[in-house]
Amino acid sequence: MKETVLIVEDQFVEANDLRLILQKAGYRVTGIARAVSKALECIQEEKPDIVLLDIFLKGPLTGIDLAKQLNELNIPFVYLSANSNQEVLSAAKETQPDGFLVKPFREKDVLVTLEIARYRHAHTRDSSSGRESQLQKQLLPIFNEAISWEQKLLKAGKGIQPFIPFEYLSAGIYNKLETSYNDVGFLRIGFDEYQVIGVNELMVITNLKRHELVALQSQTHQDTTATRYEATAFKQLCVQPCIQLLIADTFEMNSYLVFPILLPNGQLFHFSFYSRRLDAYQAQHLSLVSRLQPFLATAVGRVLSKENRFDLKLNNNSSLDSQKKGSIPLFDGIIGSSHQLLNVFDHIMMVAPSDTSVLILGESGTGKERIANCIHTYSPRKLKPLIRVNCATLPATLIESELFGHEKGAFTGATDRRIGKFELATGGTIFLDEIGEMPLDMQVKLLRVLQEKEIDRIGGRSSIKIDVRIVAATNRNLEKEVAQGRFRLDLYYRLNVFPITLPPLRERKEDIMDLTTHFIQHYNRKTGKKITGLSSKVLDTLMAYNWPGNIRELEHFIERSILLTKGTIIEDIGFLNINPTELNMPDKGHIKTIDENEREHIIEVLKKCNGRIWGEGGAAQLLNVPPTTLNSKMKKLGIKKVYQGNS
Repeated sequence: MKETVLIVEDQFVEANDLRLILQKAGYRVTGIARAVSKALECIQEEKPDIVLLDIFLKGPLTGIDLAKQLNELNIPFVYLSANSNQEVLSAAKETQPDGFLVKPFREKDVLVTLEIARYRHAHTRDSSSGRESQLQKQLLPIFNEAISWEQKLLKAGKGIQPFIPFEYLSAGIYNKLETSYNDVGFLRIGFDEYQVIGVNELMVITNLKRHELVALQSQTHQDTTATRYEATAFKQLCVQPCIQLLIADTFEMNSYLVFPILLPNGQLFHFSFYSRRLDAYQAQHLSLVSRLQPFLATAVGRVLSKENRFDLKLNNNSSLDSQKKGSIPLFDGIIGSSHQLLNVFDHIMMVAPSDTSVLILGESGTGKERIANCIHTYSPRKLKPLIRVNCATLPATLIESELFGHEKGAFTGATDRRIGKFELATGGTIFLDEIGEMPLDMQVKLLRVLQEKEIDRIGGRSSIKIDVRIVAATNRNLEKEVAQGRFRLDLYYRLNVFPITLPPLRERKEDIMDLTTHFIQHYNRKTGKKITGLSSKVLDTLMAYNWPGNIRELEHFIERSILLTKGTIIEDIGFLNINPTELNMPDKGHIKTIDENEREHIIEVLKKCNGRIWGEGGAAQLLNVPPTTLNSKMKKLGIKKVYQGNS
């Protein structure tokens, strides 16, 4: 049976051209609609397999309005547009189209785009369904394992993390009549590292008594259905004293998703996800937890019933601390554990196993090439080449030859055959760095290579099939480039299948100390010096600086500092040439907060203990707090291994 296509286009000549192209290729056109109302009538008469949809149409409704209804009907669609307005592009992207065709287009462009759109639509749906099925298969044995309840919750949380991101997860039974607070929490402190926050730990960290936690719990609003609270909504929820406000203030959380589960005995069990990001939770997260609800209700209910623990008297033992001493080199050369960076790690591990195109976005100096390396390393193509191309450094006259190769004698100076980068990368990955610098004429050729999966050497007589995974990167705002006519909309959409955005260093300052320690160790080995750290004054300045050059600028600063420092401590930053306007230093009249005073006190104790946290004579013992609690406070206050030795 022929595949059916509905054309929604208000220009008769263009619509008729499309119809002729499609009919020639064997498609059946169900109709041509010039307005949304007519398109809906056509869809009601016969549901098409795919829709070609112009953004601007006759009448009050646009193609974007129709796209929202197509999503509800699960009909794939491709936008047709000659408009590259950034506002329109942003609105169009939100509808998650299956492709873009920029006018004017060739016959082959239309047919290849339709093929990709059908595959993308089916693959996205099947991939989502498959990943959810895989998640259920992963969770099922966890709840059947012979491990403690707290360990089951922790392992389940780790499994859910790639699907529902969180920096803090709490779980427990809703019960306003309960005489004790029994939720157990898990604070994320590394890529696969979580600290258990039981009742005892929470009381120490918050300086509250158990009865005060119980009182807060009794005042806490209890959602009976899955609900998300973003930014403003979360603040409104936390206007009155409640458990959510306590966790938000203690661990600096900014958004919240609660997932209540009705247990077989009629009680409500909850998973509560918290994130430091303002917009962490979206509609798709609610859809996912709703689909997981029946499975988790059965699994959790069975465990609690079997263990007779519907009263949930948890052991809340700090020895359950799941954190790992030292870091696992999963992401070679990428240093830090801020929540922004951990989110990047999650995305890497999600996309690496597939062949999906990845677009890495971020300012210069944020480490985009290292991310590309990691994606290749954790992909099935890891044994094949990773070919790097910096589009910004290629002369416009040579870029086609560099990418696709040429035959001997193809042009003046072509004395030998040249194998292009795409051909060299066959079976592996090609990394197109600074893709935003590519000339428009080459963008057209690159798009066709990506769509048709074949190249033509300059001067060659036949096409060469290629099997290459595309990872591209840019420090430009490609949506703005599209709006200003410097980057093709269809190429942008073809590359932007799975975007990963790297945060600038000024937004992850808690990683500065880990990065500084790493660079000091690196350049100590390189130069033979024995620098042990920074003075407090230098550290305060580094934390206050905005780092326009990001990690690369910090590395150069440490390298110069080590070369110029005569002692063992870096005490001078004069050569950093910091503009005072780029500093966020407190003024002399500044009154220190309790957190600032506590931070300074912990740092002084760590210095006296030579950075030792655990064991006899460690900082935790001197401060009379559990090591897990001290670790949590250090994370919150931005105290990291610059002051630590063999902890």
